[in-house]
Amino acid sequence: MVNLIEVEVSHLDIFSNPRDARRDVPIYLRYMQEREVKRLYRSNALPKPDALRLAKLMSDPEAEAEVREQGQAGWLNYVDWLAWKLGLVSYDAEGSYAGYSSAERTYPDNYVLFNPEKCRAFTQSPLADQERLWLNTLLAEREGCRSEFFAAGVLGRLGSFSSWGCATGVVPHLDFPKVRRFLLELLAACPVGVWYSTASLIQYLKAKHPFFLIPQKPRYKDSWGKQQKRYVNFHESKQQWGYEIEILEHEADAFERVEGRYVERFLEGLPLILGYVEVAYTKQPYHGLHPSLNQLQAFRVNGRLRRALQGDIPPPKVTVQPNFEIYVESEFYPANVLAQLLPLTEVMAEGVSTILKLQKEKVAAQAAQDETLDVVRLLAALSGQELPRNVARELHEWVAHSEKFTLYQGFALLEGDERLPLADPFTVERITPTLRLVHSPEELLAQLEQAELVPLRVNHPEDALQPLPARARTVFPIEGETARPKPKEKEGLTLFRQTMISLRFPSSDTLEMFRKALLDARCPVEVDKERLTLTFLKHYEPHVMKVMQALAEVYLVRVEEVG
Repeated sequence: MVNLIEVEVSHLDIFSNPRDARRDVPIYLRYMQEREVKRLYRSNALPKPDALRLAKLMSDPEAEAEVREQGQAGWLNYVDWLAWKLGLVSYDAEGSYAGYSSAERTYPDNYVLFNPEKCRAFTQSPLADQERLWLNTLLAEREGCRSEFFAAGVLGRLGSFSSWGCATGVVPHLDFPKVRRFLLELLAACPVGVWYSTASLIQYLKAKHPFFLIPQKPRYKDSWGKQQKRYVNFHESKQQWGYEIEILEHEADAFERVEGRYVERFLEGLPLILGYVEVAYTKQPYHGLHPSLNQLQAFRVNGRLRRALQGDIPPPKVTVQPNFEIYVESEFYPANVLAQLLPLTEVMAEGVSTILKLQKEKVAAQAAQDETLDVVRLLAALSGQELPRNVARELHEWVAHSEKFTLYQGFALLEGDERLPLADPFTVERITPTLRLVHSPEELLAQLEQAELVPLRVNHPEDALQPLPARARTVFPIEGETARPKPKEKEGLTLFRQTMISLRFPSSDTLEMFRKALLDARCPVEVDKERLTLTFLKHYEPHVMKVMQALAEVYLVRVEEVG
């Protein structure tokens, strides 16, 4: 049990990461799969037009403005790097010198190459395996000069130690992956949802695990290491980028000034990026020695961290509603499920509960591209139950639209012998051995007549196929043939019922607080401020109950039935 001090955070600047790398990396991959992106020659950054289009798709609310002002965005660059680090795309990250006189690396003809096999394996793996890959990738950075000591994280607010001399001394032999995993397991042992003092965590480490970061007998890179000091790599300064003040091991607060600073920067690194913690900073301006100290004053762990470390992540829950909406409930981004649903739907809301709506045009288009696609069977398999009857019936009709085709002006369908050399130069595509799509039909018809092949030209109306002569050998209808009359089908009549629930509040303050909480949870509601009521569809009731549970720390919520 980790004994830490609980703190009140109302006076602090609380930060909860709204960005989701698990969502943004698959979006980045779909973009790269559909386009040919060449990185910039000198900086190796994404071109601004591509960066701007991607920024609009990212979960970072500030990315688009950053790209417009600076040509790139920190979170987008991080997603770009993550996809490369995971091996899901490849590009030259090292660069080369243009010549002996070149002082900077360049990146000629550097295209982002999509890796379909790795992407398929990644998205189709269980959520627990995906999370394990995220963790292992972000834990694995071993190079000390790129550690939390010397490089600020993508969400980091805290300053870094000067990297002067970071490739010597004790830093090259520190096992940062082991240190990060140890701290994650320590955080996972903390009760969920409680704000703890960062200083108390540092004091706990100082008392119980003083050598969690730098071993008691550290190794040094240089042969004269015994003459060097434990904190040889870490210096303070009065200026932001200086290193003139030495930190000595025997000083009473040396642990707080080195290991303590690392803990602060670790908290705003991997755990914050993956959404395992929230952090709280002081609002007071910093006036001490650099890098900053005791600025990240509190943290709160959520249940994601423990489930991620234990691999206890349930599969997504998929529910298909009669109104063609699909609810996908998952605490972790369900990349595999959404990869199958997004081509068929429009996104209505995102979060722990993602709401999608089936679109007729998208379903028909996907069915036309993939003849083996069975949308009804796919949705039934994902949800684990039969679809509502009206949805299944409509989907069958939507898929039927994919069997229609449009023949544009200037083209024609040519039916004839498989060997027809005159038609080869005009052939755009062979549909069957005896049926082909051709261009310039007037010119082709003239050549066929000149060769005395007696072509027959038929103009089909828009609403039906024109019957051909009785002696014609064709796949199209023959004149005089009669089709068996179909029995008259009863006209279908579908009635849709919606049940609404209204909650009446005792005051406008409680109404407003509850309304904001529901909006944060992306639950649509109707508000009547005069009657102090919130009204919502019955199928949103589980989301409303979750909001009630979240407010249990402030109110003892009780619901009474009224007539």
